[in-house]
Amino acid sequence: MKKMIVPVVLSALAFSTPSYASHPMCGKTELADLMGDMKGSMKAVKKAVKSGDIEKVSMIANELMTAVNQSTDLVPLAISDQKTLTAKQQADFKKYQKGMEYLKSAVSELAQAKDLPAIKSALGKIGKASKKGHKAFKMDCDD
Repeated sequence: MKKMIVPVVLSALAFSTPSYASHPMCGKTELADLMGDMKGSMKAVKKAVKSGDIEKVSMIANELMTAVNQSTDLVPLAISDQKTLTAKQQADFKKYQKGMEYLKSAVSELAQAKDLPAIKSALGKIGKASKKGHKAFKMDCDD
């Protein structure tokens, strides 16, 4: 009898649908589009840094700032897909906005950087903000 329990449990786990399945709108929101644009901008910044093109870094940072400003007022799906938010969701959204303000500050620093050490410092802050924000608010889409 015990020998049959293990295969039954394993097959049930293997064929069950995950309870963490992504939201139907996952990756298909205005915020997701902006975050994708920001990811592309960060790749372009890294490429410009490698080539030593500080002027291009500044130009890309200004584009990045536009995306950050647009993203600040959009609610991540990880918080809610509704226009009205519960008290807890409002608190989570405030945390998201606080993180976006930190990111905005780091991007501003990047835009004003005039040498590679200052650029690298700003990129470190951006990386820290991105990692913290992704950990807290990014949904795992099953693309």
